Amino acid sequence: MEEGKQNDSVLPEEVNKELEERYERYRAVLQNLTLMSDAFMRNVLKKKECTEHILRTVLGEEVQVVDQTIQKDYKNLQGRSAVLDCVAEDDRNRRMNIEIQQEKEGASPKRARYHSGLIDMNTLDPGQDFDELPENYVIFITRTDVIGEKKQIYHIDRRIQETGKPFGDDTFIIYVNAGMQDDTEIGRLVHDLHCKKAEDMYSEVLAKRVLELKETVE
Repeated sequence: MEEGKQNDSVLPEEVNKELEERYERYRAVLQNLTLMSDAFMRNVLKKKECTEHILRTVLGEEVQVVDQTIQKDYKNLQGRSAVLDCVAEDDRNRRMNIEIQQEKEGASPKRARYHSGLIDMNTLDPGQDFDELPENYVIFITRTDVIGEKKQIYHIDRRIQETGKPFGDDTFIIYVNAGMQDDTEIGRLVHDLHCKKAEDMYSEVLAKRVLELKETVE
């Protein structure tokens, strides 16, 4: 019995030491992460205000997020499914997918098209009219200039070739080139995406969340 008691008293101390060492290792890794690290960004976006800040900056308008899902598997029962980083719904019923992409291959135009289709397929209930589909935005934030036209941001939508007028399907694709920084709201967002330290960021909202994740027990 005495030997058992002795082992029991030693075990918690060993566990605590192991946990402390593991915490320090994780903390060292965390210090080097930026918002361009998709796993870190997904944790940042768990706070709706962070999602709102990015959407407001990219769209250039007021956005109020009412619901969002992080890392959800969007099902296609007859084909390929996909796990989307963040899909938000705003108070205007719009659906907006934010994706962080490190590699050019992960942000191809056809992948953006597929993401848009998956969101649509998971929006309407049986019997709903197609005209009830909400506006649909797929936003790729990419480490390099995927489009290759040396722009900070690219807006893509469908237009009628003969008239130049919008087709009106309410589907929009946006690429943010995180390889370029200029003196604009988008440029300052891109600057923040590359910051390792909260104190170096322009956005108080993003800085607060980064500080929380890097410097607190969470």
